[in-house]
Amino acid sequence: MTTPEEHPILGKLPDGWVATTLKSCCTYIQRGKAPTYVEESPIRALNQRAIRWGYIEEEHLKYHDPDVKIEQRHFIVSGDVVVNSTGDITIGRAYLFRETPPPMFADSHVTIVRCNNDVLAAPYLVNLLATPEYQDLIYSMVTGSTGQLELNKSNLESLPILRPPTEVQVELCRLWKPLYDSIALCDALRGQAEKAIRLLLDHRVLDLWRDARWSPSAGTPQGKD
Repeated sequence: MTTPEEHPILGKLPDGWVATTLKSCCTYIQRGKAPTYVEESPIRALNQRAIRWGYIEEEHLKYHDPDVKIEQRHFIVSGDVVVNSTGDITIGRAYLFRETPPPMFADSHVTIVRCNNDVLAAPYLVNLLATPEYQDLIYSMVTGSTGQLELNKSNLESLPILRPPTEVQVELCRLWKPLYDSIALCDALRGQAEKAIRLLLDHRVLDLWRDARWSPSAGTPQGKD
């Protein structure tokens, strides 16, 4: 009978499981670049405010000046896990891009993590980081004081990753896929339903109100001299 492996931080592990640093499981870990902001652009910058557990709040994305070059390695591709790396409340929050988005790069407060999928599945990593145990562990590794907390690259690279056998990770990803597909479908339906609600309000109330307010027969528009 084998003795379970014991890690100095994670403690005893189940038989056949290992604990390795995040760096040893990845092909790329790097902070992003500061954008040059413009009002509109085909290139968007991902900031920590936009990163939520399970989704991206697109209204918080910023636009980058396309005339200012950003190295391609900073652009987000399918399979990237992005991790908030500054701030008191959002630090350690992570999101997995399952598809390559329209041109988007991470800003300097966000770290891109690209897994070596032969040893660490990205869906497993992002769900592991979301657990209370790992959020506590991440907060134990931050530096700085209140209002200026940082999860620097070297500390993130040294984060110990609880790694079950590859077949366990593969099976988890297989079981998760239809659940994530359902979430994506619900998100799409929610967006369409919200648009329909607004269109009905416009058609049945706001458009009639606007016509009444601004019609010449209605006299001087409200609020106008």
